[in-house]
Amino acid sequence: MANNWEGRQYIALGPGFKLESGNPTVGDSGSVVYDLYGISDNADVSLAGMTQQGSWRLYQDQHIEIVGGGKGQRGGVDVNIIGKQGAVTITAMENGDVRISGANIIFESKKDIKFQCGGNFVTDVGNKIDLKANEAYCDAPHTYGDNRLVEGEGSFLGGVFKGLAAEGIAMQALSVAGKGNPAMSIAVNEGVKMLKGALA
Repeated sequence: MANNWEGRQYIALGPGFKLESGNPTVGDSGSVVYDLYGISDNADVSLAGMTQQGSWRLYQDQHIEIVGGGKGQRGGVDVNIIGKQGAVTITAMENGDVRISGANIIFESKKDIKFQCGGNFVTDVGNKIDLKANEAYCDAPHTYGDNRLVEGEGSFLGGVFKGLAAEGIAMQALSVAGKGNPAMSIAVNEGVKMLKGALA
């Protein structure tokens, strides 16, 4: 099949649109089952087709727009992307951003959710942040200044309890908070119980 050109079919519908099937030229994903090829007056190319390995590909010189739900029901699902066996990846090359916007954004995972970045992780929240977990740890060995979250009198949480009767107990709990040590976690839990009693 790789050297058989007899099965190739080629149709040109004007200078800007062509259909091809059975091209035996082998590329990265095998030879071609079919290709739809378009070219604009500015020489921008659009290519969509299937290869013998079963891959469907879409190459576009300019932007790609997918719009659904023009006559759908409000609140329904207009665009659905599913990977039945493997992963689904979205990659912005060069200096491009990946933006997700909506009335509500929900990350849902059967196992873990991981955020990894080479720079800063910034949150800008208009109302409040709720964190619910069986355990919570913060490992920030190079945290300095009065705006640090935990550890010490000058920290944010330290300022919350400053001047209160429970300030001493709070400082003891903050000194071991988020260290990742089970014994220290127990100490924090005990400190929280003491704080509740002191503030009651």
